[in-house]
Amino acid sequence: MMQFDFLEGKRLTEDVALDETMAWNEDVAMLDLHLVSTSALMGVVHRVSYDLLNRYLPDDYTAVVVESCVRHVRAVPTGTRVAVGVRVIGVTGNRVKFRGIVMSGDEKILEAEFVRVIVSRNYLRRVTLEKTEKTSGFFGI
Repeated sequence: MMQFDFLEGKRLTEDVALDETMAWNEDVAMLDLHLVSTSALMGVVHRVSYDLLNRYLPDDYTAVVVESCVRHVRAVPTGTRVAVGVRVIGVTGNRVKFRGIVMSGDEKILEAEFVRVIVSRNYLRRVTLEKTEKTSGFFGI
């Protein structure tokens, strides 16, 4: 198994524009506020962590989110530019634990802790194909 301990302490910050596709749309009466959804913000944090890991992983590996804990502390409208920062705070085997934050100026918007697991792309393909074949047979397709 590959060693990934060298990732501990690595960090990345990106400037991100929050667009209308990220709008919170569960409460139709609130749509006119154009607030960014928690899930969209978390998706941006996850993407930045992927961008960080992608710099260090061999081409035949990827990293998937398996745990995520988020605290959305302040509303933010679409059209806002934010700083999204992630830092690797722990590595155990192929599990990489992150802390992430979204800031608008000096205001904290969201904070998160989450884990990505580093796996081979071939493993993911094989598992997906096996599940697809079982599902196809089950439905008679």
